[in-house]
Amino acid sequence: MRRIARGALLACVLLVAMAPGLGTARADPGNGSIPMSIDIPTIGTHALVVPLGEDDNGAMQAPTDPDTVGWYDLGVGVGAPGNALLDGHVDWGGRLRVFGLLKQLEPGDPIQITDATGNVLSYSVAWVRLYTADSAPLDEIFAQTRDQELTLITCGGAFDTAAHMYVSRWVVRATRMPASED
Repeated sequence: MRRIARGALLACVLLVAMAPGLGTARADPGNGSIPMSIDIPTIGTHALVVPLGEDDNGAMQAPTDPDTVGWYDLGVGVGAPGNALLDGHVDWGGRLRVFGLLKQLEPGDPIQITDATGNVLSYSVAWVRLYTADSAPLDEIFAQTRDQELTLITCGGAFDTAAHMYVSRWVVRATRMPASED
């Protein structure tokens, strides 16, 4: 089993270290498609998705543009079994950013991902949870399943001014809707 660093939940955007079941190769057709954009109509989100790898500490890189969403491209892509990991900033420069309203999602809310070939894949929010960064159930959050899933992650909860970071993370799990509903 690959390791997950507890410290991965400590930065503003969840920085994902190698999670159980994630591969080390970039996504290919066997591992799903490359996500290019995300639409979450309920909260008015439309953003480009950028591939991200790992930083020097083995954690997922954070998007450098606060209005884009990062996709962990060392894991699975979209449209294939597994858990595609997406992260984004909640705020930046004193205003809400790409995942600023993520906590308002509710089960059943739609999420659309457009992949590199132009296919629009539809997902439905299964659950929304707030976890304390240092005690989050990492095995549950990063679990790889036979289902087609997305996990969206951003900061939340109280802001620790001394550490210059949020102490919690909003985590949203969404599952793929049947192809006839895409």
